[in-house]
Amino acid sequence: MSRKPLESHTAIEDLSLIDQIRSGDYAAFTLLYNKYSQPLTQYGLKFIPDLPAVEDCLHDVFVWVWTNRQKLHIHSSVKSYLFKSVRTSMLHWLQKQHRLQTLNTGDDQAYPFELQLTPEMHLLHNEQRRLIRQQIERVLLSLTARQKEVIYLRYYEGLNFEDIARNMSLSVKACYKLMGRAIATLRENMVTSLLLVVYCFPPNS
Repeated sequence: MSRKPLESHTAIEDLSLIDQIRSGDYAAFTLLYNKYSQPLTQYGLKFIPDLPAVEDCLHDVFVWVWTNRQKLHIHSSVKSYLFKSVRTSMLHWLQKQHRLQTLNTGDDQAYPFELQLTPEMHLLHNEQRRLIRQQIERVLLSLTARQKEVIYLRYYEGLNFEDIARNMSLSVKACYKLMGRAIATLRENMVTSLLLVVYCFPPNS
């Protein structure tokens, strides 16, 4: 089964839940929360490495959704809407903590966003693989916050570029450019890093 029909089916299910929530169905609201609370929490932790703070922000988002359920107008996917809402909540929290200069800045370094290796990558244990993992982690650190975020939303959460652009308050063209720069940076630094690994651990060693 291809991914696109599955995503379309999920989007239809989500919109159905929203329709039920608008009519006051709290069970549907609970289903929506249970479906997205974990990925939204993981996303929030990329901005704020503080679980209680992220949970508070997530709570505020879902309280707002329930309180304003009759006025909900979602023009993108429900998933994209929730991710954007959580992102806004995270940035407001950072601003209150004086960790964010302005919500409208184009500066990539204006907000934090940590992108780490998947748990599977952390299972690498021998010396050569450990060095490769360390080099990959260094490469990820070379990306700006916005570059990390666009990669996370595209490859970890599967959002399309239109939704990512909407989520990050960018044009679709700017979103593509941001991804292009991120991939170019990764490619350039990964070549250097892997050459270092080969030099330290030649194939016949």
